[in-house]
Amino acid sequence: MSLPGVYPIIQDGGLGAVAPSGDGARVVVGVSSAGPLNQVIGLSDLGAVPSTLGTGPLARAVADQLAYGGGQVYAVRASADVAGTVTPDVGNPASPAVTVTGSPLDAYDLQVRITRAGALGTSAFVYSLDGGDSLSLEIATAATYVIPGTGLTLNFAAGNYVLGDVYKFAVTAPRCSVSAAQTAIRAALGSALLYEYIQLAQPSDAAMWAALDALALEAENQFRYIYFVAETVPPGSDADAWVNARLVEKASFASKHVQIVAAWGEVVDTLSGRLEVQSLASRIAARSSRNPVHIKTSWVQQGPLAGLVVPAPFTTGQYGKATSFNNAHALALDNAGFTTIYKLIGRDGWFVVDDRMAAAPTSDYKIVPNRRVMNKATTQVRQALLDFVQQGVDPLDLNASLATLVARANTPLRIMQSKGEIVRGRVIIPPGQDILASSSLRVQVRIVPLGYLREITLDIGFENPFLAA
Repeated sequence: MSLPGVYPIIQDGGLGAVAPSGDGARVVVGVSSAGPLNQVIGLSDLGAVPSTLGTGPLARAVADQLAYGGGQVYAVRASADVAGTVTPDVGNPASPAVTVTGSPLDAYDLQVRITRAGALGTSAFVYSLDGGDSLSLEIATAATYVIPGTGLTLNFAAGNYVLGDVYKFAVTAPRCSVSAAQTAIRAALGSALLYEYIQLAQPSDAAMWAALDALALEAENQFRYIYFVAETVPPGSDADAWVNARLVEKASFASKHVQIVAAWGEVVDTLSGRLEVQSLASRIAARSSRNPVHIKTSWVQQGPLAGLVVPAPFTTGQYGKATSFNNAHALALDNAGFTTIYKLIGRDGWFVVDDRMAAAPTSDYKIVPNRRVMNKATTQVRQALLDFVQQGVDPLDLNASLATLVARANTPLRIMQSKGEIVRGRVIIPPGQDILASSSLRVQVRIVPLGYLREITLDIGFENPFLAA
């Protein structure tokens, strides 16, 4: 027995605070020229990207994410165990030859143009990394010239160079293999950070998509509810061949956890300012991060994709650049489960067709907002229920014993409803559960998501009020 007095016992949990869910936060995995390998680093300042990550697909994707989505971006540099390639154009002058050596740090549309004729050392050239849209200052030819910040060296053979000759090279970026991607992604999965999705910043195929799907299930088994954003290979010069190849590729794959962006275009590079053909995955994903979980990136009111000059593939003619990617291609890709872009007649620019997951047509998760909403609800309701693990209950009156549990589980759903993220959510305790025998409780949560107006049919005509019956 204590002395007479008042002895407070301070309680916790009465406010029903809801755990965070990582809305808008994301991880980008890819290859870059700088930064620690397989380690998560946080970036929120666009200006810090070059000094932190150098150059390459990862740096470019993080820059796009920050520029178009804002907030905090986590980056993981993966091992570049698949080297980039340099392919000379078949139409290059044969003599004197210009060759390229080295290991590229990124993808480039490299051109070397002779601007002053003459022998080696007398002649001069300019180079372009974006297919001729922007040019270097004039440089005197020499046996070798190192192109700054690219990992590439130009090699000039002895001979007389002809004014106006152009040497072209298609340069692909280094990338990570499936194994290297898994290692980098697991670094993010093993962190305590909260985020919604992981973007793989490199072209990928069905084998990589399958690996990402398996990693999503691996994360789910550790109670981390996320999805992945991937991008297809670039389209080359033939839109029909590219689309048909993607349809064949997608036919062998479906996932409720992977979004595949099949959209490429010439854009103004966020870091260099060059005009480059890039995947639009980073820009579309950044818009998702900027939006609340229930808002589609394809909502027309948000406007066209920013920074897109022309979709790829395209040709350059007398009146500028014209794309060969059309709405028939867009519809085929959309029907197959890709996220892609289309031309909306009556509006300038290019819009996202739909926020597709690579899921089966009958899946509840064939659109990204449903995936985001369910991941958020699962994360927050589970966190609310953790406080009740090992709590004693009256097995003869579960409704009374579990009233607080139900109220706490309902709280995140109620908040999501108040924000317009869901239409309704409810928590159900199925009757007839024998807690004494099983020591287990089954809780059901049912959510009504928003519907979306993909098509609006306008029924319009004249009427004559004098003909009314």
